[in-house]
Amino acid sequence: MRKSIGILFALIAGIALLWIGTDGFRAFTAETARILELEREQPKLPSATLIDSNSKDFHMRDLEGKYTLFTFMYTSCGDVCPVLERNFAKIYENIPKTVLGKDVVLVSISFDPEYDSPAVLKSYSDHFGADGDQWKMATIQDKQELQDVLDTLEVIVIPNEYGGYEHNSAFYVVNPEGKLTNIFDYQQPQTVVEYLDSFLF
Repeated sequence: MRKSIGILFALIAGIALLWIGTDGFRAFTAETARILELEREQPKLPSATLIDSNSKDFHMRDLEGKYTLFTFMYTSCGDVCPVLERNFAKIYENIPKTVLGKDVVLVSISFDPEYDSPAVLKSYSDHFGADGDQWKMATIQDKQELQDVLDTLEVIVIPNEYGGYEHNSAFYVVNPEGKLTNIFDYQQPQTVVEYLDSFLF
């Protein structure tokens, strides 16, 4: 009997430690733990000037007052980025026109401003169906401003030996106050639509 009670207590203690260590059984990987920590911290996006596919400048602060969905990519990427932007297009297509542009905007930021000129971004925008207004594709020309944005959202970008980049991919949701609230798997666009649907649609 005493042995059984000891085993039971050990089991309860083990489950409790697992619960604490995995943030309520949610974080079984370092990447998941990193995302959960970012969502808890809700960092505010730093100031930055962007130039879009129509060669128009706009500022991060211009996006405040709306929910902004971000992706980070580069147009010469041949693997993850096309999937990322195709799935972003699915989100764009499933947001009701009554809130698109008014309550929600989408911004795809290229972290390769040297190659991704407005003309290149315009072609990329047309390919994925971005309208250039409610869904903008843009770059941040100032290297320090770009790095500050990447660092704030913990977007990892590492040049590789082929002239491209190794990088993580996700959908980033920033609230009307300019703070990060959620990070979603780029392969599950419907979860973003359902999230927005819970309080906007």
